[in-house]
This record gives sequence, C-alpha cells and structure tokens, in this order.
Amino acid sequence: MLSSCSVKKFIPENEYLIHKYTIRFEKKYPQTTQSELKQFLRPKPNKKFLGWHSNLYYYYRNQNKPTKFNAWLDRSFGEPPSFYSDDDIERNAKRMEQHLGNIGFFKSTVDYNVRFEDKKAYVTFTVHAAPPYIIKKLDYEVQDTVLATYFNKCLDKTLIHEGDIYNAYTFDDERDRITSYLRNEGYYYFNRNYIQYLVDSNFREHTMDVTLKINDVLVPGKEGATFLYKPHDRYYIRHVTIIPEYDPSIELPFDTIDHIIRFHNNKPGYPYQFLYNQKIRIKPSAFNSAIKIKPDNPFSASDLQNTYRKLFNYRIIRTAKINFDTTGAGQSKDGSYKYLNAQIMMQNSRRHSVSFEGFGTNSSGDLGIRGKLTYLNKNIFKHAEIFRIRVMGGFEAQSVGAIDSTSSSGIFNTFEVGIDGTVFFPRFLFPLRLHGFNEKYSPITNVTFGFNYQVRQNYTRSITNLEFGYSWNQTASKRHIVTPINTNFIKIFPTPEFQETLDKEENKALKEQYSDQIIFGLSYSFIYNNQNINALNHHEFLRFNLESSGNLLYAINSLANSKKSDEGYYKIFGIRYSQYIKASIDVREYLYFNSKKNIFALRFFLGSAIPYLNSEEIPYTKGFYAGGANGMRGWHFKTLGPGEYSKRNNYERIGEIQIEANAELRFPLYRFLKAALFLDVGNIWTYSESTVYPGGQFKFNTFYKQFAVDGGVGIRLDFSYFLFRLDFAAPFLDPAYPEDDRWRIQYLQFNDFIVNFGIGYPF
Repeated sequence: MLSSCSVKKFIPENEYLIHKYTIRFEKKYPQTTQSELKQFLRPKPNKKFLGWHSNLYYYYRNQNKPTKFNAWLDRSFGEPPSFYSDDDIERNAKRMEQHLGNIGFFKSTVDYNVRFEDKKAYVTFTVHAAPPYIIKKLDYEVQDTVLATYFNKCLDKTLIHEGDIYNAYTFDDERDRITSYLRNEGYYYFNRNYIQYLVDSNFREHTMDVTLKINDVLVPGKEGATFLYKPHDRYYIRHVTIIPEYDPSIELPFDTIDHIIRFHNNKPGYPYQFLYNQKIRIKPSAFNSAIKIKPDNPFSASDLQNTYRKLFNYRIIRTAKINFDTTGAGQSKDGSYKYLNAQIMMQNSRRHSVSFEGFGTNSSGDLGIRGKLTYLNKNIFKHAEIFRIRVMGGFEAQSVGAIDSTSSSGIFNTFEVGIDGTVFFPRFLFPLRLHGFNEKYSPITNVTFGFNYQVRQNYTRSITNLEFGYSWNQTASKRHIVTPINTNFIKIFPTPEFQETLDKEENKALKEQYSDQIIFGLSYSFIYNNQNINALNHHEFLRFNLESSGNLLYAINSLANSKKSDEGYYKIFGIRYSQYIKASIDVREYLYFNSKKNIFALRFFLGSAIPYLNSEEIPYTKGFYAGGANGMRGWHFKTLGPGEYSKRNNYERIGEIQIEANAELRFPLYRFLKAALFLDVGNIWTYSESTVYPGGQFKFNTFYKQFAVDGGVGIRLDFSYFLFRLDFAAPFLDPAYPEDDRWRIQYLQFNDFIVNFGIGYPF
C-alpha cells in the first residue's frame, strides 16, 4: 500500500527532495555542536511517518486531484516539497560560517558535498573550525566620571571575563545588562547604543584585547562647531502626580489631595499628589502598595515596570499610563543631576457588573446543567477591594445508583443550589503591619462565606463554609496559597431507605462518612507553572497541597480536660469534629513537537490522607476516588478500587491513598477538531483493612500488583475559549479480577468501552 502512495512519481525531472542533512566536524570543540548548527539549515526535509512522506503525499494528491476531501487533507496535514537547490545549500554554509564567527571561531569554513540517489538529495556539511579567539585582556573606558562610579558597581556580575572565548551573543547580553543597571540608577535616556566594543586581535596567537567603551552624549555644538560630547544626565524624580480616575471626556478643575506613602525601611515616607475632578471613588491609600516610583529618588526603570504590573493587578483599573517630563522640573542645587516629573493616569473599568452563565457540566462523567448569577463590585470599600456574590444552582444525572430505585425520576436525579460571598483585599490583612511583604509580593486576602444545599439520590446535605486566606506570587512561575481558617459544617439527612441501610451497617468508620461533620482546618498550596501563554513551549506544572483539621480544637479540649462523648470523642455543637492530615502532589509535563502542533502530556499524582485521634475515618469530601472523565477513564466515577476489592455495595468507593499516572498524545485533525491517544494507570487504597472493602488495604509487597490500566482514544472540539471532550476508554488491566487473570485486553468487547464527556482537558 505504501508503494502505491509513494511520492516519487510526483517529483519533476531534474528535481530532488532534501532527504537528510549530515554535519561533520574536522575538529570538534565543545562550543560547536550539531544541534546549534542545524537551526541554520533551510529548507527542512519533508516529514516522514514510518518511512513514508505522508504530508508530502497529501500535498501532491490535492495538486493532481483537487477535491474537497483532498483539499482538507492538504490544509490539515500537507506540506510543499523541500527541493534541493545549490543556492539554498550555499546559504546554509554561509550562515553556519557566520555563526561560528559570532562564537569566536573566526575564519572557519564550511564545505559540502551532495549525493543524489533515487530522486533524493543527501547533503553532508563538513565544518573546518578554526582555533577560537580567547579574550586575553579586558579593559573599560568610561569618560563620564560620574557614570563610571555606577558602572564599576555592576562589574561584579559581568558576563565577560578574561580567558573566555569571544562570543558576540554574550557581548550583546552584556550590553543589555549594563543598560538595565544604569537605567535603574537614574540614567533615564541611556540606551544600549552608547556601549561600544573595541577589539584588537592577534591572528597568530588567536587572542584579542577587548575594550568596553561607554560613549558620551553627542549634542549639536555652537556656531562653528558641528557636534560636541557631554556627560550623560542623571535624573531624579521631583514630583509624582496621580490621577486615579482620569476621564478625558470630563473637563473640570482638579482638587489636590496630598498623601504620604511609607515604604519598607523608609520611615519618613514620600509625598504624592492625587488629583480628583469628581467624587472620590478610589482613596489614595488604595495605592500604597502599588506605586513604586519614589520622589527625590533616582529614576528606576524597574520601579516603573513594577508600578505598571501592580496597578494592573487591580480589577478596577482598566488602563494606566505613566509619563515623565523634564519641562520645568529643574535640577539639583549643585547641578549634579536633573529632575523628572512623573504623572500616573488611570482609567477605571465599570465598578458594578452582573452576569449570568448557563452551561453544561461534567463531574467525572456525571453530566448536568448548571446556572450561575454573579454580582461583582470592583471597589466596594474604595480601596480596590472586590466583592463577589454568586448564586448557583443545577441538576445532574449521577451514575451512582440509589438504594430505592423509585425514589428518583427523570434524567436528572440530583439537585444543588448555593450562595457564596467573597471579599478580595489587594493587600495582606494581618494584625502586624507587614509593609515589606506587601510591597514585594502584592498579596491578596480573601474572606468567603457560603452555603450549599444538595439533594442526592440517597441523602440531602447542607454545607456551610467560612474561609479566610492569602495568596501571592513569589515569581512569575511560583504561587503560594495559605488558608489559616477553613471551616465546614456538613449536615446530612439520609433518605429512610438509606438510613435503614446505614443502621444495619456494622462498620463505624463507614457510617461516619454519612454522618454530620465539622471541619476546622487550615491548608497550604504551592503551585509552580512555567507556561508561557504567548508561546507554545515545553513547560511543567507542579502543585503541592497540605491540609490539616482539628488539631487546635483537640489541643484546647485536652488542655481544658473536656469531657469526651460515650464513644470516646470530643464534640463541638454536639457534633464530632474531624481530625486528619492530608497531602498531595500533582506533577505535569507538556512536550511540544512536530512544529508544535502535537503535545505529549504526562501527569503523576500521589495523595495520602490520615485520620487520627478524634477521627477514625477521613471526611467523605476529603477522600480520594478513582474513575471518571478526569482520571481513570476506563472506569465509571468512583467505581475503581480500593486495591483489589471486587464486590459491589451501595457506597461510593473512597480511599486514603491514591497513586495515578496519565499519558496523553494530543494532535490536530482539522481546524477545531482534535484527537488524542491516552493511557491511565492508578488506583486508591485504604490504610487499614476494611470489612466493607476487603482487599483494599495498601501493602508495600502487593500494591504494585493492584494498579489498574486503561487506554483509549479521544475526540476534542477546541473552540479556543472552551473545549468539549469525548474520551472512549476500556480497562486493560483490572485488579478486581484474580491475580493471574487481570489482563482483560483479550476479553474486550464493544460494551466494555466507557464514553466520558468532559469540558476542558483532563489535565
């Protein structure tokens, strides 16, 4: 079949496809690598799949037989032929020679030879790398004596050293580094073009003397002179004027409010002028942690960028513009520096907004419909605080069956409604004034209160929660979330049929899952994500969660010698409170290839929850489960595990340990239509042997034999802003079967495949 799809018959006479590039070195240096030089080779050979030029075949097929289907194949997969050309190969050699010169291997040569065979061109480049030039001596020439004092301070971090091999790219990076440093020291008009390198090379010894020179400013001279050189001007900030609610359509006089902002380690504070020409909606103190441009301090490009970045963290700010002006700013008394006046103008977004959102949902395979009404106030206390209140409700078709099959009717057998309110403060609320922390990280404090009422097939449940927490970005890729107060009051009302089942249950730990609970917890999360949303590059994601509950209450009860219940537990408000510790780590890797059209996504998850002292069982809402659209897709929601448990009961399967790994190859089919091949491995376990889930206990000598494996294919409709997903999965290895009969591939039938509907990617 592949022979009938060969592209050889389409290749014109006297034309040859670039089949392969080979790069050889007459003498190898560590600095000269094939991977660096291959980036200069054009055109790239046509892609192959199992030795077949599939993409090129689709291109030619459409050229010769233009049909709608062939045009679709060409648009989706086709690529034009990469023909051999003497000019292209010559340019490749010149580009490699130029690169070798840029990294210090001057006068290197690259020659090539070509072998033509069976309409293919095999090109071999041979690199004759000349000995590299070494920086023997490095000097600096700065005529501006004032600038030289600041320049000398930054030399301890220089990128260029004596004994290094010359590298033009490193020289450019050093230009940028010095420019950035000087612009942070008041040199407002300085740019990289003032930095010049003077190179004196010794051909015989392959060494060079390098002088880094910073030129003065060239200005027009007086009559009779063309140009003169003068030292660089250094600028200080004189006045900072801020217009928090700038509206170009309103022409009213401004009222001025003087305001002092105190920075960490600067006790006196700095004066700012706030201008208002209408009713004050955002108070000056709202910007205490956002404004970084300081009066009577040298201009700093870093402070400028930090001010922009922090202002745009405020939802009430739609746009911001910062201008600097020397007009009338003057200079210092001794003339050693000049002044700049800064003006910060902000335009606000709408303060109030109401939105309604209706959407389909997927909770690990259980489909439903949900609506959400959201009210947003972006400046409720006039300090850029955000107040959000949401009213939510929805129906869902749960796959877990009811005890009484007559208790529900219709497609949707569960109902949920809730309300929550949250206030986000753009600062760290704490009894102690952490000015330094607020300045550096721009933390957000959130206070949330919510109530949720749920109607399930076997019970109804109300959840009241109160949360107080902080979040901040340590860097662009590192984020911390700390929630010192996370309280949940869970009230459960079983149906009469389910209550009868619970009354007959002898396992107290299992009954506890369906009893009233109080969780007084605290949690911490660390998130690392180096994804660049503007570029499709390899990236990693890591999330570590740590959570505990009940420890403070238990300590207070113990110190106060409180009386325990008849069952031997402490209670609060007549309800036994939960005590546990829970930790999990989620690691993901995303690898792009094939011109960044394809993605190989990997995920590993490890979690553990341990109940102790006042609890025998972790709360139902805090347990781990396996199965569903976002994990082990070969099993329905909460139907896998624990361990090798194989029987059926009326309870949802929850574990205290979870190990799971997922791999997914994602690739495009046509425009918004995409596909995936995936494999899932994992399971859940209990810490101790359970009479309800025999065989579910985690043991080091058996757990690796109890991993479940599934695989399948997925279809995705990617509309950029949202993605619909259909995953067809089947169990390959099922630990519920006897150990010698767990591989199920040979027994698979059509009805063994499970269809999972999802919104968004599983990870």
